[in-house]
Amino acid sequence: MTRVRWIAVGVVLVLAATLTYWLAATPPGPPTLRQFEPDRMADLELRMWQAYYSKENVRLFGLLVTMLREQYHYSWLTAATEGYHLARAAATFGNARANYEVVLPDLEAAYGTAKNWLQAGFDPGAVARAELAWWVARRTPGENSPEHVGSVMADAYALLYEAPRTQVTRAAILRAQAGALRDAEAERPDWEAVGQLLRESYRDLRIALANGGTD
Repeated sequence: MTRVRWIAVGVVLVLAATLTYWLAATPPGPPTLRQFEPDRMADLELRMWQAYYSKENVRLFGLLVTMLREQYHYSWLTAATEGYHLARAAATFGNARANYEVVLPDLEAAYGTAKNWLQAGFDPGAVARAELAWWVARRTPGENSPEHVGSVMADAYALLYEAPRTQVTRAAILRAQAGALRDAEAERPDWEAVGQLLRESYRDLRIALANGGTD
């Protein structure tokens, strides 16, 4: 092999090693759901909603992966794996009008990834079913009030964060209010008001997780 080829092989190996390290690298701190920047999470979710309703799917997936990495302290590879399952579940649900349980395998796979990464004690199947329950409630006339959706969402929060339900209910209701406001102003959403509700939700959740429950 010529010297030039050896150099080329060396460059490729260095690039491969760098890419592998980058994909496997994690943010500073231990793997946990409880330590996150509330305003940063709210900003990412707001931008995800904007991308979703604008049908900017590539941007939406990128934001989802970033949010998972920062909140769950995932590697990029793990965040992309869970993001794939969550995105496919959401897309499937968006196109469905019945038999919503079809999304459960993807949701269970996503939360199974979270459980393994965090070494958590929650049941991925139970969290998946609770997550789907509030998705369905938000779509069902007569059950889609922010109070009811937030109450159902609180069930999912309590399971996922392994926290007392009473401590996470307000955060869930605030997030449901943000979604309801967006829906009520579908043509011209007041994104600033929606974003403020999301910030209040994540701030409240952060305080609740710091004050109670187990990690």
